[in-house]
Amino acid sequence: MIVCSCTVITDGDIEAALIDVLNRPDAPIPTPGIIFRHLSKRMNCCSCAPVAVETIYDKVGELERRGLIPASVGASARSKLLELNAWRSRLRGKARPETAGEGGRTARDSA
Repeated sequence: MIVCSCTVITDGDIEAALIDVLNRPDAPIPTPGIIFRHLSKRMNCCSCAPVAVETIYDKVGELERRGLIPASVGASARSKLLELNAWRSRLRGKARPETAGEGGRTARDSA
């Protein structure tokens, strides 16, 4: 399955990158940025970020079950990915633009 159509990254690419990244002694949180850099790619429009996070989360569990990454690393990575996703959700909630009022004016323009 293609996860990022801008850079043509598949779930198989993500799986291979996760195996490499998470088997390092100093394994980082496998964020989309870490995985894309490992693949020598850059996010362009970033619309794939939510799908990339979900794919990474799912693949970490799958790789752990298959014994391709250490169980402790898998559990830690999934926990940190959940924290990252919750943090992103909170940020998105705070960054909502003001709604436009009459004539396209915002609440700030009316003050």
